[in-house]
Amino acid sequence: MKNLTKILGTEYPIIGGPMAWTSMADLVSEISNAGALGVLGVGFAPTEIVERQIKLTQEKTSRPFAINVTISEFAADNLKRITEIARKYRVEFIYADNFAGLNQELTQKWFETWHQAGIKVIAKVATAKEAIVADQCGAEVIVAKGHEGGGHMTQVGTMALVPAVVDVVKQAAVVASGGIADGRGYAAARILGAAGIEMGTVFLAAIEDGIHPNVKQAVIRAQAEDLVMTGYSTQAPCWQIKNELSKKILAIERELPQAAAAEKIEQLASGSLKIASETGDVEQKGAVMPGQVVSLVTKERAVKEIVDSVYQSGCALLNDAAQIR
Repeated sequence: MKNLTKILGTEYPIIGGPMAWTSMADLVSEISNAGALGVLGVGFAPTEIVERQIKLTQEKTSRPFAINVTISEFAADNLKRITEIARKYRVEFIYADNFAGLNQELTQKWFETWHQAGIKVIAKVATAKEAIVADQCGAEVIVAKGHEGGGHMTQVGTMALVPAVVDVVKQAAVVASGGIADGRGYAAARILGAAGIEMGTVFLAAIEDGIHPNVKQAVIRAQAEDLVMTGYSTQAPCWQIKNELSKKILAIERELPQAAAAEKIEQLASGSLKIASETGDVEQKGAVMPGQVVSLVTKERAVKEIVDSVYQSGCALLNDAAQIR
């Protein structure tokens, strides 16, 4: 098993998953300062915002962090833009997401481009097949995200996905993602063969994350059964806390053919994460997108407390498990 902390240059084998309009400089720098790897979730933001967030993060931490981008044949211009920014500011890691699977040729092209620029690659995958592509193309880290995870939804559950990915990956370190918010999730992930974990939802209620208090309270109040799947017609469905926006989206998907529904939903939901994060509208036009582990997020906590407690309690559980016969 690869040593994730050596690859990332971190104290703990933990990654803070990128969340649009949440994983900004304040939160990302705190995650990195706490000994994990923070990831800026600004891959589609305007250039001035991306550059400002990178510079602010570099001012707030001397430790490594990453910036996210989506690999897609339809996002070539954005890939070039983010690559140039990452090279300009000497960001150490690019976190490559995808919503439609990994094309071998396209993936190889961009991984080689990033490696030639001295940037290490973290690739998120939803299937073992994608993991093979990412591994063959030279990713240093592969994040296997299960169905439970927040934001854009995958098909296979974490418990089934992680060992399947571990079994096919030959070179990269595998990280488990989806449904992890405490030491129990950390211990389970390591037993499944992962070299570490990624967490996102738990940081939605972090004291330092900078999002509107209404979003934090919505997450703290929510239970897993309060989430609904929206945007299935767009082929990039998400978990979302039920509200008026989710009701409208679900009604559109019931009433219209897929293509028409997708177009209307993209218009309706555009900017909804930013609306919630910045204005606090979590009932009408804003979207809050935690994962199913939201039930375990019951109060605001400091980032360092979250990271330390997950790792330490997880290690304690692994030690206890070693005594079970």
